[in-house]
Amino acid sequence: MMDHPTVDIRIARAGLLRMAEPPAPVVAAYAAKVGSIPAFKAIVCRTAPPSVLRATAARTAGRQPEDLYAQARHDLASADAIGATLLCPEDSSWPTAALTAFEMAAARGVTGSAPPIALYVLGNLPPNLPTAAVTLIGSRACSGYGERTAAEISGELAADGVVVVSGGAFGIDTTAHRAALAVDGRSVAVLACGIDRSYPVANTALLAAVRKQGAVVSEYPPGTTPARHRFLVRNRLLAALGAVTLVVEAGRRSGSLSTAAAAMHLGRVVMAVPGPVSSAMSAGCHLLIRDRAAILATCADDVLHELRGLDDPKLFAEQQFSVPIIGADARRPTDGLDSLSARIYDAIPARAAVTVQQVCESAGVTGAEALAILPVLHVHGLVERDGACWKLATRMAAAVNRT
Repeated sequence: MMDHPTVDIRIARAGLLRMAEPPAPVVAAYAAKVGSIPAFKAIVCRTAPPSVLRATAARTAGRQPEDLYAQARHDLASADAIGATLLCPEDSSWPTAALTAFEMAAARGVTGSAPPIALYVLGNLPPNLPTAAVTLIGSRACSGYGERTAAEISGELAADGVVVVSGGAFGIDTTAHRAALAVDGRSVAVLACGIDRSYPVANTALLAAVRKQGAVVSEYPPGTTPARHRFLVRNRLLAALGAVTLVVEAGRRSGSLSTAAAAMHLGRVVMAVPGPVSSAMSAGCHLLIRDRAAILATCADDVLHELRGLDDPKLFAEQQFSVPIIGADARRPTDGLDSLSARIYDAIPARAAVTVQQVCESAGVTGAEALAILPVLHVHGLVERDGACWKLATRMAAAVNRT
């Protein structure tokens, strides 16, 4: 089959997106190595390497090649029907400068993440990412203080020509987008669902406005529903598209902490806005600042100062991190862990999955500390999710069981 003349790059990329749930590092690496069309054909015809076939088995097993090809065409048609395009790494407008951060992270030994295979885009993705963009994030259930601060900083950044990137969610995200648009600035919203869905539905008009003055982006095929794990995966793209990630307000269990962790590993500058010491909504920001994982920010000028010091995307890889970076010369995968990360890693048993609360009790750490470090350990390939729980990654569990 797949010698059909209409199997072009977009059909191949759309098919790959449909076949593998992001971030799909094995599939992304295979497509980068052999090319998108050969990769698509090999998966459809079951001639791809075993690791690639395993990564795509859930969505290809038992399906005829013609069905997989038709699904890719259907996804492209669904996108086209709403005015969306599929942006591919082979395109000149692909945000290469932003997404090479994943390659740099891999070169430093960071595993478990990957650049998107392709991106569905509504609107026009700004060409100067990440150097002229700030990712502005925070809690959905934000306080009046957080909302005012986010609006002020986002509006001033956008008025200065900075692209404001956020996730389109309620709370700080919504405020950041609105403030940027209010000054005729550019904004980018990254979705954790299909490009044909507005989530949350109440933000439909806002996302339409973002599209007119920037872009709405998703790596998920049309029709994909939002899910908790997709928000976590989406966070790596939020971090990649901005040179600076600014956390305006975040509680101890805020998903913004995972975005901050992703930004650290991608070499981005992380900043956080302090709040009242009595405010639980700022506890996550205080933790980042306390642990020197983020630079304190009180206004847009603070953010602009850091942004203007990053003229060369290659410099991002040279940033100093306060999270564990496991070097290639480490004798064991855990040799590079700092004391806090090691305690959290050691709190996960070899033969069972545990909740975050159990990790906290065993390691004697706070929920914010666990939620900040567990995604970092996951990126390093040391732990993995098991539903709402965490467990040792397969290779780590096997090593422990042999000892």
